[in-house]
Amino acid sequence: MKRIALLMILAVSIYSCDTDDDGPNVNYDFAEITEADLPEFFEIGESYDFEVTYELSNACNQFVTFDFDQYEDEENDSTFVIEVAALTSYDANLTECTEEGELSETRTIRDLNISSEDYNNYQFKFLTGVDENEDGEFLIIDVPVGEPEPETPEENTNE
Repeated sequence: MKRIALLMILAVSIYSCDTDDDGPNVNYDFAEITEADLPEFFEIGESYDFEVTYELSNACNQFVTFDFDQYEDEENDSTFVIEVAALTSYDANLTECTEEGELSETRTIRDLNISSEDYNNYQFKFLTGVDENEDGEFLIIDVPVGEPEPETPEENTNE
């Protein structure tokens, strides 16, 4: 009887160690950002929301979050750079994507606070893809701090 119990426990423990897992295998990827709706200029002390449009690589990908990297420009210390990437996830076990869905999506980035007087320009670098060397390719948009001076018409010298 003890041997039967021991064999049953051994059989159950071997069965429970089965590594054939058909559960989801979540992987991450970046979506191509195609457009961003930024204001013409920023004002210090204000908070901004703006929309970002991106393309999913297929309908099985789902948006996860925006990934940010922020730093002062090495060549111009009055420019603050914000790199933005759209992070997506997908199940790597899916060999054929049959889900229906829209591949272009727009989401809002909320509450970007402009609080520092140290910068007169914000440069946004939106990830659009990577080149053959695996270096990032970006949609670059510069937004000045403070309302730009209006352009004055040239004086009329034909009076």
